Amino acid sequence: MTTREPFALYVHVPYCRHVCPYCDFNVQAAREPPENDYIEALVAEAAFHAATGDFSGRAVQTVYIGGGTPSLFSPAAIGTLLDAIARRFAILPGAEVTLEANPGTVDVARLTGYRAAGVNRLSIGAQSFVSNHLRTLGRDHDPANTITAVESSRAAGIDNVSLDLIYAVPGETLAEWEADLHAAIALAPPHVSAYALTYEAGTPFHAWRAAHRLVPVPDDDEADMAERTVAMLGSAGYDRYEISSFARPGYTSRHNTAYWTASDYLGLGAGAHSFSQTPFPGRHWMNEKIPARYMATARDGPIATEDPLTEPQARAEFCFCGLRRIEGIDVDAFHSRFGVELTDAFRHVAQLITDGLTELAAGRLRLTAQGLRHADTVAATFV
Repeated sequence: MTTREPFALYVHVPYCRHVCPYCDFNVQAAREPPENDYIEALVAEAAFHAATGDFSGRAVQTVYIGGGTPSLFSPAAIGTLLDAIARRFAILPGAEVTLEANPGTVDVARLTGYRAAGVNRLSIGAQSFVSNHLRTLGRDHDPANTITAVESSRAAGIDNVSLDLIYAVPGETLAEWEADLHAAIALAPPHVSAYALTYEAGTPFHAWRAAHRLVPVPDDDEADMAERTVAMLGSAGYDRYEISSFARPGYTSRHNTAYWTASDYLGLGAGAHSFSQTPFPGRHWMNEKIPARYMATARDGPIATEDPLTEPQARAEFCFCGLRRIEGIDVDAFHSRFGVELTDAFRHVAQLITDGLTELAAGRLRLTAQGLRHADTVAATFV
């Protein structure tokens, strides 16, 4: 890959109406976030990267505005941001431009404004259609808000909608999760992401679990929920193209695919992460996490930490990211990037194949059905 090829752009908006107790993202509660100051900082950071460094002179192929709750920012603010990105880098024709939105924060007028600003895809944080599970998760919307958000998206002319769902919420039964899936399918979004709840260190959920205030769903029940997810969404016409992602034909997330193929991506905003393949074998960096400090440094480059990769680290990352895709790792792409055959770089692949966890087919190394059930364990063998 040359440094002139298009890249994926992520923009982080770190503000929410309140912080959910399971969330470990870089967010802070703000009923009235500093919209103007933060957009000004994002524009300044975009100008910094456009003028110098790995992304200068390159075009943007996808934009993902995530958070946090970006839908707390006005359509005018999002328009200012996207206009600035287009001026600094150029956004390719037909680029996928995603905005994350929480139910209860959008209506037809607001969504029409986002569409006019250049947004053509929404990721809606539904999480559940069961009120008591939404309360457990600390969400401040109800199931009706999600239905309204999807209907309003279509009324505003944004048909490319993804619903995010969480299963294995404490107290959840398989029947309730199946009802969630039925509710999501009834709304007919072209994309669904379904994640098992995790208890991340530093979150209230992690502490509550340790104190037995929360009791996780039993592992066998969680596994049953995962199996039902694949079966029900598959029967409804959704193709599982990544471990947690399901799409109707033509609606896979192009932005997230850039992560899974270890392509270059630039992150703007407080705590945003970036990756570049140059200098070989690649490097990661992260921005200042505290929004006030980020805004104060954005103009001159707000990079807080930089992590050059060793070649073994880069090879491992290429593999464990690629194995998240159902089609798996392109072995020719691995050889092209690293100059070595994948099976020579990772001798244990032969044993993974013998154990029935992976298979080599059509030039790709991919997880088998059994491997998908143990994806984290298989991925860890490459680290």
